[in-house]
Amino acid sequence: MAKDIKNLRDELRSYKFDFDVLQKIPCTAQENEEYHKLLMDGGTLPEGVYAYVYANEEVSTKEFYTVYEADLSEAELQEYLTYKQLNLIKTIKNCVMFFTVLTIIGLAAYILVMLNI
Repeated sequence: MAKDIKNLRDELRSYKFDFDVLQKIPCTAQENEEYHKLLMDGGTLPEGVYAYVYANEEVSTKEFYTVYEADLSEAELQEYLTYKQLNLIKTIKNCVMFFTVLTIIGLAAYILVMLNI
């Protein structure tokens, strides 16, 4: 059993970004400059504006983004995710077919080499 408690809301938000239900829209250079000055003057970012967080957990003070959430109904969101699943299943099927054909070609080549000896 895990000793630390996971914040499921944060994980759910992360999954929404992964599957493009939520999208990060980068701010323009001018907006980035304004927000940077605002932070340097001791202010806080406006509501809906976030600073990028790098892989090493360092928070950027020069690059910012806003979050776009599509106004899909629950049924439309479910349909979108179903199509996304079908697309991923199709990709898996294509990979399996590729490796199956590759294996058959390898076996046929092995048999031909063994018969020629």
